Amino acid sequence: MEHPQANGQTEAANKVILAGLKKRLQDAKGAWAEELPQVLWAYRTTPQSATRETPFRLIYGVEAMIPVEISKQSPRVILHDEIGNIQGHKEELELLPKVREQAQIREAALKQRMTTRVF
Repeated sequence: MEHPQANGQTEAANKVILAGLKKRLQDAKGAWAEELPQVLWAYRTTPQSATRETPFRLIYGVEAMIPVEISKQSPRVILHDEIGNIQGHKEELELLPKVREQAQIREAALKQRMTTRVF
């Protein structure tokens, strides 16, 4: 028997995603399937308060390049160097386990602070 309530992180993420969908669906009733990708993108590219990292970075090792950066030629796009980018990405991937560990530590510290406040 499955108990989704047992996974607090998943439940918290689902609440945020549902709230985002509700906001976007006020004008587009019944179009949740079309709105879901934008809501998920927003969630994945927003730093989480517990970890101070975006879910995207914790998975891929780099921050996502948002569409406006490409269309407005941000410094990240203008200064793009393919060889340097590959090397930089390799370095970021090597650091990813440490980034994830730090995120877990921050999240555990937040949970500890919340526990001591409750009791």
